[in-house]
Amino acid sequence: MGGTYRFRERIAPLPAVKNPMSSERIKLYRPDVEKLREDDYPFSLVLEERKSIRNYADKPISVQQLGEFLYRSARIKELIKANPPAGLLYEASNRPYPGGGAAYELEIYLAVNECEGLAGGLYHYDPWQHELEKLSTRTSEVEGLLKYCSAAAGLKELPPVSLHITARFQRVAWKYQSIAYSVILKDVGALYQTLYLVATAMDLAPTAIGSGPAKLLCRMAGLNYLEESAVGEFILGNKRI
Repeated sequence: MGGTYRFRERIAPLPAVKNPMSSERIKLYRPDVEKLREDDYPFSLVLEERKSIRNYADKPISVQQLGEFLYRSARIKELIKANPPAGLLYEASNRPYPGGGAAYELEIYLAVNECEGLAGGLYHYDPWQHELEKLSTRTSEVEGLLKYCSAAAGLKELPPVSLHITARFQRVAWKYQSIAYSVILKDVGALYQTLYLVATAMDLAPTAIGSGPAKLLCRMAGLNYLEESAVGEFILGNKRI
């Protein structure tokens, strides 16, 4: 139970950053964090106002808003090299949300329906470079991801953007034994709350979803279902004022 490192000396741990998935990359907007500290809503107000919102403005979310949202909630702030003498046996990272063992196994894929300045399609978020990797244009399968999320959230329309959160299971299971999947689900909850709070601070419309089309996502992104598959979904858009 716990951090037994059962695979040490048997298989190498996965790197903290996933290998590139596409050569077609889109650099994202990086907000001024110091300015945000001065201009943001007070933290207590953000907590009190946080809620799921399923009504979207006619004007779609912009790629700049999406870049700020991902930067504030999911980017890698620091890569930490393995240091076995100090007890760190694998490469770790530091991000805006907490993660068990600093493994940060979660990956974010985005199915884009409507986003000003960004073509519809399927993208993978690179949290170290703060870039989107384009995996697919707007296909019937991308629409399938959006339709599933729409139905799960009880929407009458497709969401502007759906975030599909996967886990690279080995990142956690390399260290933890019987609690590995439990740790992953706790990490999903921590990421959910961070996404909610950032969206609230940005006056966006966020909604977490309890289920998702895991096999469809794996097929579209070329993932091995047993190595990396969906553990959470989240939809996002501009809030109707």
